[in-house]
Order: sequence, then C-alpha cells, then structure tokens
Amino acid sequence: MSVFPSNPLRVALLAGWCLAALPAYPQFQIPGIQSGVVTSDPRPEAEEPPVPANPSVPVADPVAVPDLQEIPRFDEVPAVAPPVPSVRAMPVEEDEGSVEIPKELQGDQPAMLRAEPLATEADVEEAVPEKDSTVKKMDTLGVDATAAPVTASEVRAQAPPEKSGQVGSSVLTRTEARTFTFSIPAPRGQILDRNGYPLAQNKVAYYAAISFPFLGSEVSDAEVLRYAGERMVHVNNILGTDWDLAGKAVIDHYRHRRWVPLTFSSVLSDSEVDGLNRQKMEGLSLHPVYLRHYPQVKTLSHVVGYVGKRPPRTTGPIVNDEDLWGQAIGVDGLEQTFEAELKGTPGRVNVVFEADGTKVKEEVLSRPRPGFNVVTSIDLEMQRICEELLAERMKRGAMVVMDVRNGDVMAMASFPQFDPNEFIPAITQDKYSALVNDPAKPLYPRAFRGTYPAASTFKVVSALGFLESGYISANDLYPCPNAWSVGNLVMRNWNKDGEGSMNVVGALTRSCNTWFYEVATSSGADSMSYMATRLGLGDKTGLPLKEAAGFIPNNRYWAEKYGYLMSDGEEAVMSIGQGKVEVTPLQVARMMGAVGNGSEVLKPRLVLQVQDLNHELERTFPVEVANNLNVDSYSLKAVQRGLYDVVNAGNGTGKQAYHKITVSGKTGTGQWNVALKQNISWFAGYFPSKNPIYSFAVIYEGDPGEVVSGGKTSAPVVGAFLERYLTEENYNKVRERAEEIAARQGEEEESASYRDFQPVTSIFREGEVPPGEDATPFPPVQEQVAQPQPRQQEGGGLFKIFKRKRQ
Repeated sequence: MSVFPSNPLRVALLAGWCLAALPAYPQFQIPGIQSGVVTSDPRPEAEEPPVPANPSVPVADPVAVPDLQEIPRFDEVPAVAPPVPSVRAMPVEEDEGSVEIPKELQGDQPAMLRAEPLATEADVEEAVPEKDSTVKKMDTLGVDATAAPVTASEVRAQAPPEKSGQVGSSVLTRTEARTFTFSIPAPRGQILDRNGYPLAQNKVAYYAAISFPFLGSEVSDAEVLRYAGERMVHVNNILGTDWDLAGKAVIDHYRHRRWVPLTFSSVLSDSEVDGLNRQKMEGLSLHPVYLRHYPQVKTLSHVVGYVGKRPPRTTGPIVNDEDLWGQAIGVDGLEQTFEAELKGTPGRVNVVFEADGTKVKEEVLSRPRPGFNVVTSIDLEMQRICEELLAERMKRGAMVVMDVRNGDVMAMASFPQFDPNEFIPAITQDKYSALVNDPAKPLYPRAFRGTYPAASTFKVVSALGFLESGYISANDLYPCPNAWSVGNLVMRNWNKDGEGSMNVVGALTRSCNTWFYEVATSSGADSMSYMATRLGLGDKTGLPLKEAAGFIPNNRYWAEKYGYLMSDGEEAVMSIGQGKVEVTPLQVARMMGAVGNGSEVLKPRLVLQVQDLNHELERTFPVEVANNLNVDSYSLKAVQRGLYDVVNAGNGTGKQAYHKITVSGKTGTGQWNVALKQNISWFAGYFPSKNPIYSFAVIYEGDPGEVVSGGKTSAPVVGAFLERYLTEENYNKVRERAEEIAARQGEEEESASYRDFQPVTSIFREGEVPPGEDATPFPPVQEQVAQPQPRQQEGGGLFKIFKRKRQ
C-alpha cells in the first residue's frame, strides 16, 4: 500500500479526459502504480477472488500474467505480454532531444571540458641545442669519418706522462681507482585486472651507452668529446638513428661519473640490440634497466596512469647508495596512488673499479625485493568492449559499468585515450605537444574527472525526491504540455506536442520536462538536492584516483551567494539536471546502482587487494556503504518502473538499448556549452531490470552545432555493449547471479508487485481501443502553457525538512 494520501479531486481535475474514457467503471479509484497514468488494471493483491454461483462447480484458474522482467534463458525469446486495452494511445515521438534553457536560468557554462588532464608532469626527452651537439662537433674537431675510431690507449699515448699513483700501483693507492656502493632499484609491482591479466608490468630494456675508460688525467675536453662522439656516430650509422648528447653533459659525466655508463639512445628494440652486439666497439656498451610496460597499450590508460623518472638524468659526482638507474615513480592514476606498494625495496651492491675503468669486484650486499601487485576490480573483457564501442560511435565520451551488489568498477572508459608507453621512459616533445594541443583532449579522464550537466538522468533524483517529500504520490497526475511559463519566461518540453496528463512513471518514461517543471515548483529545491546528496551526486566517490566532485545546488548555497532562495524557474531547471547541476559519469553510474539494488549507495571499489610476489594477501579492500538509501519501497518501485518503461515500453526514449536480459535506464540530453551550441547526451541505468547485477552510465560529447540525443547517440552504445558482452557464457553468468539474489531474498511477496508495472498497460503503448471509446486520438496541443500551481501546504512527514518559505 502507498504511504501517501491520494488526492481524488486533483486526479479528477487533471485527468478529466481519462475519466470520460472510462464509462464502464461507475466507481473510479486509483488501483496502484500504473504505467504512465491511471488504468483499469487493479493491483493483484487488491483483487477479491471470484465466488462461484454454484460452490460445487470449480472455478478455473486465472490466466497467469507473464513477468516481463523475468530473464529468459539464452536460447529463449522474451515473454510476450497479453493484450491489455489502454486508456488512450498518445503520439509516439522518436526520441528525446535537448531543450533550450532561458539565458536567465543558465548556469555557468564551461569554455572547455572541466577536468584536470593527466601527464602534467611528463618527462620529455632532452632536446640537444645544435651549437652544443656532440655529433656535429666531430666536423669542427677534424675527425675523419672514414678512419677507425680512436681508442683509449691512443688517447692516453698522446697525453702527457701519467703522474705517480695513477696506473700501475695497487688498487688502494691509485687515485683513479674507485669503490662505490650503489642502490639496485627493485622491480615495480604489477597492476592486474580482476582475472589476473596484466595492465602494467616490467620488462628488461637496453640503452646504447658510453662506458668511458680512463683517458688520462690531463685529457682535454676535445678528446673526451671525440671519444664519445665517434661512438654515437657509429651507433647512428648502424641503426639509422640521429641520437646525440650535449657536449657539456658528456664532459661533466667524464669528469665526475665516468665509472657508470652514459646512456645516449632511446630504448633499443630487439633487432637494434642484435645489430649492436654484432658490431661491438671499445667504450660502447648495452646498459640494461627495468622499464615499465603497459601490455594493453591504450586500454584503461586514464585509470592505470603512467610512471616517470625523477630526476630524468643524474648529474654531478657519484654518491654512495645512488641508484644504478633512475627509478620509476608514479605520476598519475593507480601508478601514483599505490606508489608505496608498487615500488618495492631496493637492494645494495658494492663495486670496485680499476683506474682504467675496469670493474674488478662486485659484491651484492642485499637483493632487491619486488613491489606488491595491485589487483583491480576491472574486467578487461568488459573494458575493451566499452572502449571499442566508444571509438566506433563517439568522437569524445565516457562509459562506466559497476556491480550494483558491491560497488566494483567493472569498466571505466574515457575516449579518446593515449598510449602510456609513449611516456616510458620519456616522451618526445613533438608527441607531448600533440597530446596536449589535441582538441579532443585525450589526456582528460572524462569518466571520473570530467563534470557535466546531469540532464534528464537527474529526473531519477527529482522523482524520488518528490515522492519522498510527500508532495506527490505515485499516481498523482500532472500535465505534460509542450511549454510551461514562469513569469515572462517560457520553458519548453522536448516534444513539440503536448502529451496530456501523466503520473511519475509516465513522466520518466516520456522524459517530460514540463511535468517536472510543474512538480518541482510545488516540491521545492531541497527535496531534489537532499535526494541527490543521498544518492552520492555532487561529491567525490572515494575512488583511489584524482576525481572531480561536481556540484549540486541547494537553497542554502543560493541564499549565501545570491541573498535569496531558488526561484520557481531555477527549481524547474534543476529538476531536469541543468543550471548549476554538475556530475561525473562515475557518480551517475553509482546513483543508478543504488536505485537498482534498492537499499545502499556503495563506495566504488576500484582495487580489490594488494598481493606480494607469492600471491599472499598484504591488504584487502572491503565493500563499503557510503549511504543507506532509506526510501519508501513504493516510491522506489514507481521510479524503477519508469526506468523499465524507458527501454521496454515501446515508445520509451531509451528503446534502442533494448535487450532480452531486460534493461532499465534513463536518457538525457542537455545543453553543455551554450556559446558553441555544444550539447551532451546520456544513457544510464542497470541490468537485468529485476534483481540487477550491473549499473552503467554513458555520456556523449557532441560537436558544436551537432544534434545529439540520449536515445539516438548514447542508448545504442549500451544496446551494442549488451550484444557483444552477453555471449552465452556471460549471459548465463548474469542470469545465475540474478537468480541467486532472488533466492537469497526469498522472492518476497511484495516483489510480485512487479506485475503491476507491466508496460502493456501504459497509455503510450498502442493497443486496443476500449468499447465505446472514440478511436480518433486527441489532436496535438500546440503552445500549451501551464502556469505554476499554488503551493500546497499539506504534505508528507518530511514536509518541513524540504520546504523553506521564501523571503
């Protein structure tokens, strides 16, 4: 039973045409939550069993009504509903579109995407000034390119005689001999998906390097440059490259650090390593290091992040416990968040060098201990499908998929992406500039750091807020004209034709803006802002990444900033997710997960556990509840029914996301950058509709002037995702998990009330015309304008919480 009082007078006034169409029912009553508006279909639990005239004659069992939200087996077709006469068939519009918000009510419009990009501290490859190029100085030094490269012994032979104690005495008394203790960087831990597939790992890589021998205590800078330059030219000739170093860097290295290799190349490929091994040269070596590697390339790049070296090149005299090579340090994403767990513990080695640079002794004091592995909640298969669909169907956008039962982030895709391998160990200046200046902004993690108007997905919040505040019940009828006025401002619906009166289920199904305008001005802003906060909008979710908070306006904010409470027009704009409302795709997916599970707003869980090298658990991350939903079950079922009808009612705005596993969702189309006439579209929801397992949110960024809509640009992405992901194996897994939930809940008696919400009873579905009713549909209502109704002083128990009198 509904906890809200019905208002027969208001119902009769607003739905006179419905009453006129029901001559066969002398005593009209609201039979429960219906699809769209009041129908003649009573709730099953309210029906009295038929009494036979002759008790000896058995009564035939009533025809079983199929549960349209029941998940069929993979090889079965969905249940087909029996024909039920509708009260009135309304015009079917193809799709929801954006509406123009009056300038006076528009929020702050972004000049560009509101998000912090990745790679703000990228390591960029060293640029060698031409005037200081070691390779180019070979000509000025008079080096014959056809002659054999000079050797160390030849350089020393041309130098003045060595002083006593340089070469030939014991290691302990030679001034050019050295003993150093170096730190051995530990292999970085891996980042894995939930099934163990690597997202970030290590590989052994090689650089071409100059290993300086002792060239004499009085060797000139020119000879040092010649020795180094000839080896660079040798490598460039073999590999067809143009690697170079600044002359100052070469000289400083020889004077202070000649005992360690001086790298001058990019990371060598396997074929390049083989080529140099076949043409060895004195003073030229291959320097091995551990490097980070991202085997999935662009996949999940915004979430995993990348590493950099700090500092990129070590200079100055060698100090004890100096790293043998630059350690990788997380710069963004999970690489940065879990830096302490991933970096491991370095080892230590003691090395003794002869005066001529020869290593004569090496003692490992302690071995490096690899870092821990970070196991994420990501399903790589699901992630790849999301990214493929974004690449196929969008120029820019994002998609998030979450598990409604535990908050696990199964996929979190932002498009376009970037290849984090290009940042390892350093990115070229040209590539970095191209990424930063790309108008599509591939470095922006839109899924969790981009903020957007919620558009009509916010109607889920508004509807729940209206119902919970007690201002309306699930069957109260309000008009859905094609336009609505407040003061001298006219605000329009997306459908140019009026659609009559409808209840909250119909308003969600048809995404009627003017219905929400009317109810919002009665219920007030706080009913919406309070519900939005409970559903986790406008606040960071607790994701272990740098994320945006978004913003949800309320009367307190309005009073502090503007000195007055929100006006009718501002409340109306807020009710459809425009104005100052800003959310992230992750927040919207979490909100839909809460509506789907019906009880909890969960903290998104992106990391499941941290393991050591032997897969022993070092740390686990439990399921966390951010908020208990605590909404009336009847209010929740009304909203859930509306979301089901959006996809399944035949003329719902999200019908292009239809799948036999059953999907519930909400489309949205909103103004984003008004100056450029740039709009966005949403589709968010969950599946299966009954006992859901996953929630999702998809956003599409339109080009300036492009016509977009949630039903035509975002909903089809979800439909395609379900077709690709729900193979027979995955389909059966989802179905089995939904059945497990039903078994644990014991299929409570109230759950059977899903039969009350069959889409065939919707007035928007074409159906048989009841006897005695004119088959001619009502003509479209043009420029129908509804004035705000006077505020009602009655309401539910939470009336005083939500209602604040304007000054």
